Amino acid sequence: MELEDEAHADYWARKGWTNTIEKLHIDFDVAFFGNSITRGSDFQQVFKDKKIINLGYSGDNMLGMQRRIYMLTAANPKKVFVMAGTNDLVHIDLEEYKKRYDNLLSAITDSLPNTNVYVESVLSTNHYVGKGNYAPNSKVIKANEIARSLCKKYHSTYIDLYRLYVGADGELKETYTKDGVHLFPKHYDKWSNAIRPYIYISVMFNYNLFIWKNFYLQEELASSDET
Repeated sequence: MELEDEAHADYWARKGWTNTIEKLHIDFDVAFFGNSITRGSDFQQVFKDKKIINLGYSGDNMLGMQRRIYMLTAANPKKVFVMAGTNDLVHIDLEEYKKRYDNLLSAITDSLPNTNVYVESVLSTNHYVGKGNYAPNSKVIKANEIARSLCKKYHSTYIDLYRLYVGADGELKETYTKDGVHLFPKHYDKWSNAIRPYIYISVMFNYNLFIWKNFYLQEELASSDET
C-alpha cells in the first residue's frame, strides 16, 4: 500500500527543497526532472543563456517523482525534460510501468498545462561493470516503447537517448559508465547535443524537429562508432 505523502521519510526534505525554489522567484526556461542520472548532468554549463534547474533526485522512482510535482510547479519552467523509470524497472513489470508513467505524465501536464514536456528514453545499462541490480536491457527497450506511445496521448515529444549510449552487444558502453548505470560527466555531451534543438526551438516548430533530431543523433552515432 502506498504511504500518505507525509509518511515518507523525505517529506520535509522535499518541502524544504520546494521552499528554496519558490523563494528564488525565478521562472525557469528549462527543468530536468528525474533520478541520479539526471542529477549527474550540468546542462546549465552547456546552455548558458537559459535559466535551467536540475531536479534530479538520487534513487527516485516514478512514484517519488509524482510526489515531487510541486517542485516543478514552483520552478514554473517553459519546458521540462523527464527521464524516469530506471529505478522502477528493477522491481515492477511493464504493465505497472505503463500505469506509473501514465500517472506521472498526467500529473505533470495537469499541473503545468502551458509547459512543453519532453520525455527522454531510459538509458541502457551495463551488467558487467559494477555490481548494481539493473533491469535487463531487453526490458528497457520495451519500457521505452511504452514511454514513446504515452507521448502521443499527452502530446509530448519523445527523445531517444538509448541508442546514443548502447554498444553493439546491447549494453551501455563500458567507456561511458563508472558503475554500469551512471555516466561519466564528459559523456553528457551526447545527451546535450541530442536535446539542443528542443532547448532552442519553439513548440510551434515541433513538426520540423524530426529533421534536427535525426541530424544530431546521426552525428553522435557516427562519433560513437569511431570511439
